[in-house]
Amino acid sequence: MSLRNRALILTCCLAFGFTIVSLRLVQIQILDGDRFHQEAIRNHFERVAVAPTRGMILDSHGTILAKTHVVYDVRMDGKELKKPEQDLPLISKILEIPLAQLKAVYSPTKRYELLKTNLPEETVSALKDLKLKSLIFERKAIRAYPNGEHGSHAIGFVDQQCSGVMGIERLMNKELKGISGERWIERDVRKREIAAYRRKDVRPVDGMNVQLTLDLGIQHVVEESITRVMEKTKANAVYSIVMRPKTGEILAMASRPNFDPNQGGAKELSQLRNRCLTDVVEPGSTFKIVTLAGVLQEGLMSLNTQIFCENGSFYFGGKLLHDDEANGVLTVEEVLARSSNIGFCKMGLALGDERLYTYSKQFGFGAVTGMMMGQGESAGILNPLHRWTKVSISRIPMGHEIGVTPIQMVSAYSAIANGGRLMEPRLIRSISDHQGRVVRAFPPHVIRQVIQEKTANLVSGALTRVLSSDGTGKRANVPGFTVAGKTGTAQKVINGTYSKEKYLASFVGYMPQENPEFVILVMVDEPKGREYHGGQVAAPAFAEMAAQIAQSLNLVPKSAPATKAAL
Repeated sequence: MSLRNRALILTCCLAFGFTIVSLRLVQIQILDGDRFHQEAIRNHFERVAVAPTRGMILDSHGTILAKTHVVYDVRMDGKELKKPEQDLPLISKILEIPLAQLKAVYSPTKRYELLKTNLPEETVSALKDLKLKSLIFERKAIRAYPNGEHGSHAIGFVDQQCSGVMGIERLMNKELKGISGERWIERDVRKREIAAYRRKDVRPVDGMNVQLTLDLGIQHVVEESITRVMEKTKANAVYSIVMRPKTGEILAMASRPNFDPNQGGAKELSQLRNRCLTDVVEPGSTFKIVTLAGVLQEGLMSLNTQIFCENGSFYFGGKLLHDDEANGVLTVEEVLARSSNIGFCKMGLALGDERLYTYSKQFGFGAVTGMMMGQGESAGILNPLHRWTKVSISRIPMGHEIGVTPIQMVSAYSAIANGGRLMEPRLIRSISDHQGRVVRAFPPHVIRQVIQEKTANLVSGALTRVLSSDGTGKRANVPGFTVAGKTGTAQKVINGTYSKEKYLASFVGYMPQENPEFVILVMVDEPKGREYHGGQVAAPAFAEMAAQIAQSLNLVPKSAPATKAAL
């Protein structure tokens, strides 16, 4: 082959080669350019989410009920630890880990060994000052509840992703969690960040702060009191709510059993349940205010109207109704003070089915309050009229054949204390940003006027007789103050029949009666022992709480100062 032909073949081969390369370059840069560009970004760039700081939950005075701590986990890359004999003692001293233990953990082949968790900023800063590439820091947020179990059912807790699971943490999760930021970083071939090439840095927006109506001082009083009641009576459960009747604000809300939110919840679901919202109980005599309010409002009776209480036994609809004491003729006020079931049966008969049902609805029974939506609140049990039996009108007036929740009952008594105005129960006062500016406020809201103010005043005055020397609630008295309230001792329904061994003891009351500042509900489920009546179990607890709450609110007694009552 001639030299010319060889040159021609070589030239053609080179031309063909360059053509192939050019076509490949066209394919890579033009036809598939976007795909390779995105792949390069994936290989060299990383989008890192920057978590916001979850907002705080505060009580009505601004005291912290829940807050977020930023902590770190520290790990060690053994391959990057170039001088272990020199560096391990330094790490050991700062982390307060025995050197022998740290040496046992260290290995040049271990790339991601956990050394210690939940380190504070100060410790991490000291470690960073060592400037060791072998140490890896992982930032995380931990939710802390400074008051432990106190207020746990209302406040709730978060999961491992710092998202609300129950309580206010869940109800206000959107407002509390904030908005995540992001950071785009470029890494070299060794996956190290090239700080100079950082492309994008969007700061997170921290969560809002939620201020509650809870008063931590009052909450502590309630928590400690019901703990003593639980220990003394060996009850299945104890509930207590303190409400400001003029505004509907919940000053305290607690129940037993409970849990510590710092432990991430509880072992048993029964501990997590907010019984003040979820548990439905037959209230017994505390419900009698509805019947009394109805007959007074309708003008059917006055407080001086006399009722024959049948000497303790009364047949109606073929069934026996009895009182604990054999009473003859009593005034309406005396019927309330002595809690005569027969007397209230006759009031109910005078009121009639439709009006009794209407007043029960008007006071809020048979419907959820909506105070904490999505928290399992029950509407209770108030059967429609077509499901009433012929004896219902004799049983419902005294608190049988109806199921209520503690929040419904304290709201009903607050309506009496507030001149007949039923307020919407409120647990949230306001939402503010991290600079303290109020973003949204939750003012008091009147649901409706249940009864006239003069009727409410009559009922309120009659409730003070319950605490007289011949009343069932005399152990609820607070020295220096006039207290209005009602005891309740309801037999629990077991397998369709009323038990003679299991009771729900309760007391609901408020003070000062002439200008009520707070309403307290105390319910004790199945107290054990010889004392099981509401006047024996719940009324003393009310007196103990009320005396301390009066001091907390700086209420001035009319005579002697408020003193702590002994259980």
